[in-house]
Amino acid sequence: MFAAHYKLDNLVAILDLNGLQIDGPITEVMNPTPHDEKFLAFGWKVITIDAHNFDEIESAFKQARETEGKPTVIIAKSTKGKGVSFMENACEWHGQAPKEDLYKVAIADLEAIAQTLK
Repeated sequence: MFAAHYKLDNLVAILDLNGLQIDGPITEVMNPTPHDEKFLAFGWKVITIDAHNFDEIESAFKQARETEGKPTVIIAKSTKGKGVSFMENACEWHGQAPKEDLYKVAIADLEAIAQTLK
């Protein structure tokens, strides 16, 4: 409310929304939705993007820079553990690191993705 009241149009918040928390999907554990409507109600400009799409990220920040008279929130819908075969959308990896054998799998998964980006 403070940010909207004082028209802080140079303020940009990013909400990383992967839909999971340590105990499971957020909608089942403690449902905080609808995120967009809550920010709108507090006077923010809301931009929702695919957090894994660089063009959408760039566009969202451009829109935020052009917004006048209100703060902006970018709701970045992401996939938890994206690209790591055993971690993707897996709540149990919220607060732990993989052991050596799984670490090697994760690195191999990410290196394979990096090769496709070259």
